[in-house]
Amino acid sequence: MNFLSAEELEKEAVTLNQLLVGKLVRCVYRHREGEVCIEFEGGARLFVDIKDKKELELSFTEG
Repeated sequence: MNFLSAEELEKEAVTLNQLLVGKLVRCVYRHREGEVCIEFEGGARLFVDIKDKKELELSFTEG
């Protein structure tokens, strides 16, 4: 398991906040077991995945 440092977590949070500014949520759904997808107007999607009930992974795709 690779854990991010406090600085890496902060950098990731800032980047994600910049990507999400002004986006409106269209829908939220379970993409697959252990994963939720937040879909935004315009087609962008944020996937929130829980790995082994210990690790959280975020993935953002532009639409």
